[in-house]
Amino acid sequence: MTHFRFSEVAIIFCLWLLFLNLPFSSGQDVSLIFAAENESGIESFEPVTIKLNVSEVRLDVVVLNGNGRPITDLTADDFEVYQNRLPQEVTSGVYISNQMDVTAQPSASRKDSPNLPKLPDKTLKEEDVRRTILFVVDNLSIAEFAQLNYAKTAIKTFTEKQMQPGDMVAVMRTSHGNSALDFFSSDKRQITARTDGIPYGFVGINTLEIMLHRVYSSQLSTISYGIRALKGMPGRKFIFFLTDNPRLYVPPPFSPLPNFSNIYGPRFEDLANDALRSGVVVYQFDVKGLEIDGGEGNFDANNPLPAKTGGTLVENSNFFVDGIGKNVNNMITGYYLVSYVPPPTTFNLNRRDVYHRVEVRVKRKGAVVYTRDGFYGRTESEMDAAAPPAHPLQDAIFSPFKYADLGVNMAAGYVKDAKSGYLVRSWIHLDPKDVKIVEMEDGGVKIDLETVCLTSDISGNVHDFVHYNYTLSLAPEKKSENLAWIQKHGIRFSLLLPVKKPGAYAVRIAVLDAESGRIGSAWQAIEISDLGRKGLILSNIFMITGADDLNWMRSDVTEGVFSLMFQDEDVRSPALRTYTVGDALHALAILYNTDAKSISRSEIETQSVLYKDGKEFLRGKSSPLNPANAANPDGIPILWRLTLGPNPTPGDYALQLLVIDKRKSKKNEVVASETLSFTVIGE
Repeated sequence: MTHFRFSEVAIIFCLWLLFLNLPFSSGQDVSLIFAAENESGIESFEPVTIKLNVSEVRLDVVVLNGNGRPITDLTADDFEVYQNRLPQEVTSGVYISNQMDVTAQPSASRKDSPNLPKLPDKTLKEEDVRRTILFVVDNLSIAEFAQLNYAKTAIKTFTEKQMQPGDMVAVMRTSHGNSALDFFSSDKRQITARTDGIPYGFVGINTLEIMLHRVYSSQLSTISYGIRALKGMPGRKFIFFLTDNPRLYVPPPFSPLPNFSNIYGPRFEDLANDALRSGVVVYQFDVKGLEIDGGEGNFDANNPLPAKTGGTLVENSNFFVDGIGKNVNNMITGYYLVSYVPPPTTFNLNRRDVYHRVEVRVKRKGAVVYTRDGFYGRTESEMDAAAPPAHPLQDAIFSPFKYADLGVNMAAGYVKDAKSGYLVRSWIHLDPKDVKIVEMEDGGVKIDLETVCLTSDISGNVHDFVHYNYTLSLAPEKKSENLAWIQKHGIRFSLLLPVKKPGAYAVRIAVLDAESGRIGSAWQAIEISDLGRKGLILSNIFMITGADDLNWMRSDVTEGVFSLMFQDEDVRSPALRTYTVGDALHALAILYNTDAKSISRSEIETQSVLYKDGKEFLRGKSSPLNPANAANPDGIPILWRLTLGPNPTPGDYALQLLVIDKRKSKKNEVVASETLSFTVIGE
């Protein structure tokens, strides 16, 4: 008989945060980090921490000529540095190349004949890394499928033509990710394969205001995630952010929409300061490409990330034809390390929260300078040095790049809960080959897992949290049968996380296999709507696999609940987000803020639309809501079935649910909508 033993670890939330040292607030002391100087010259990439007693500041400065080519022969006398508009004494200015000497590489042997398969690229050692590059694709808000292809083309062209020996590259997307796919690699084939696998993830919203809040929130959360992961990486560090929303929307006069530049500008500035302290330069690329009208519209407020970190915004250009574009490619080939003597009060304790503005000028005519625009005079807190060792799941849950030993996939969504307010359910899938199965004395087997699940906001602050230790035990009489099922379908489980407040979050999960020590992590951007406001609201759309997936939404849950699942039918885990032609999909969403009387008096209908590769593929018929379905006061379940075959070909799909109020105007008006993206693969 198959049985499960679950033991939730009862710990106090605040004590757990102290133990894990999670970023519960963003006011931690952080130091400036720049490149280091060794005895033989400024060539090392080891970080230098600016202490209170240091006598100089070091800046990384890129200088191009009028044709966009690097200037590499400047000296300290060619630079002028101003701190808070006052001139400073420049003590050194040395050029450092980010590229290896290709002529020093061993020549190809006859074994490397083009007629033979290419051997995998060797994994770089840390001391050999010159550039660490993270591509972030804003697939959650790229509305046109063609623009997503532009982003993919840029990455693949860079990988093929512009990637250099000594480069480590990773690819992320704003919709969701996991550690098994997001790690850094020097293998061009792996990078290309991950790029091809980026799905179309646009989530259509019926109002511009809600859509833009979701766009900017997901951008902040994902880039913050990347900066956190890059902090400890070697080499010169870059984030290339590919999006069709590079600017902050400023509405026209008398518009009811808020000024998004005022709302999100300060948050992006805080993120830029985090990038500065982590040594990360951010470049933004507008994937809309070349536009006849300039392509700016009302998006006329610059995002401060590029300018503050020493990067730039590339827009109104078909840069993707040349990878990241010739200009940016020239900017990342090398930099100057410019040192100057700051005023003696710069690092005084009473000025540690003062932002010191920095401007660098070059005396040579026509030179264009790119560098960071300032820094805080802060030092690492002595409290940090005395902090207890971090739990291994702490780093894993906030860094997708270091913990790829355990293949983890997840899919999450929220519903209303009568007691806890909101409830997030996460479906989790583990790759069985990465998990160690332990033989027991009675002839059975067990798998011991530890899991952390939390929500974090756009600043990385933790809001909601659950932690479980649990054991999956398989009795001797069904061991062979269940092990065979696990090997075919993977280890599937789900857990519930009560969430106190609505808002934009990243739902993060990290899993530890206790026996092998392997760790994997995954995350997903999610927007929890405020059910206290007026108007119809939809929950997220869930792909469901059985009766259990219906029951949990109709029960009163007051704390996180964990369950492991075996299923008789051959259905795919929702966490994988992949289906094959011929699969029958069951989708579920909950409609809130209505009742039977309101439904009977109105003309509210629902309609589903299936998109393939960004274009409408199939539109279902409109169906009126039945007042009998409104018996549940906590929401009306909307359930429908979709069969993928035989017409759907492999590709990226999006299933959209529309709630339409036919009374609003002569044209049917959508009052609520949600979208779920997934991929169809060949058999």
